[in-house]
Amino acid sequence: MDNTPTMQTPPSSTAQVHFSSDVRNMDNWARRTGIPLTTAEALGTTYARAHKWLMSLKAQLIQHHGWQDAEAATDARMLFTVEAPSPWRSPNGLPLSPKLRLQLPTYASSFFSPERRVQWQMVFHSDIFATQRLIVQPITDILNLIQCLLTGVVTLVYEEQLPQGTYTTTRGLPSVQWITNNQAALLEIFGHAHFKQLWKAANDRTTSFKVDFEPRRR
Repeated sequence: MDNTPTMQTPPSSTAQVHFSSDVRNMDNWARRTGIPLTTAEALGTTYARAHKWLMSLKAQLIQHHGWQDAEAATDARMLFTVEAPSPWRSPNGLPLSPKLRLQLPTYASSFFSPERRVQWQMVFHSDIFATQRLIVQPITDILNLIQCLLTGVVTLVYEEQLPQGTYTTTRGLPSVQWITNNQAALLEIFGHAHFKQLWKAANDRTTSFKVDFEPRRR
């Protein structure tokens, strides 16, 4: 059954998804969460263990949310490429935006390739993660899983403008409830020791979130 929403205008989202391939962000979050930053090879191995879950989420998008495999999507560097019609329609029923296109790489190293930086920004800064993550659970799960796999690469950023300046709150990990609900799958990917570190960091807002303040210039 196709459960693709047919709303006329997108819902508003308070937090924006931000992609960064800067390894310094990962290092900062590693120090913040207390989860050591491992080698590129170890990150790649962990990401490879997540392929099964990511492909399951892709299957859910196709079976229950109106997505389909992209035509001529034969790039071996991509784990998958799927597309969906824009769910947002004008009063005349015309799409308000191009097709949604979601890609994930076969290898985690692709997220850090300078040649592909813009490609991943286009994926994570798109309407898929701006609004669809709020209403399509597999999109939420993909975002949360990547936050666990590559903490600091994809964050949720909320800016609040106040008279004294701008507060920026950044979330680097999913909620502890999501981690608890998906314990079995996460244990299979990370093992017990790393899972315990993830759960502990996500359960503490001082480690899973950070707040920056920029005073207003007078």
